Amino acid sequence: MLTDDEVRDLFSAYHDRELSPERSEAVRAALDASPSLKGEYGAFCRMLDSLSAMAAAAESPLVGVSAPSGTDAPKETAPPDLLSGVQRRLQKRSGGRFYGDMWSRLAGILPLELIATLVLIALVLAYAAMTMVSARPAPAPTGATPSVTAPR
Repeated sequence: MLTDDEVRDLFSAYHDRELSPERSEAVRAALDASPSLKGEYGAFCRMLDSLSAMAAAAESPLVGVSAPSGTDAPKETAPPDLLSGVQRRLQKRSGGRFYGDMWSRLAGILPLELIATLVLIALVLAYAAMTMVSARPAPAPTGATPSVTAPR
């Protein structure tokens, strides 16, 4: 007789019919004997079925292409464009800084450029003012006599 844990370990092999006939019969007997194991095996089978359905949907050859006439295959529609939706949401949340038009991107940079230009102009004017002051000759000391005497 198999324990519950051994039966759980054999769920996948039992589902795929990979077990020997004796082992398969032992798992079947254990499932019939325990309602909780039978419920777990049912949940296991439902999970595998849903995963198979997801894999089949992901492997569909062309999304949005209608099936040939005369077949009963369902017509698939193209999924919404995820990238544009994400970009639109980011643009809305960031106040236009990301994925916006060119003006919204320049508006954030323009004040910094203006401030940098004004600071540069102020530095040039300060430099010019300092060089003008130092370019003048020093004034003559008061009360000094001229070194050259005038002719008489």
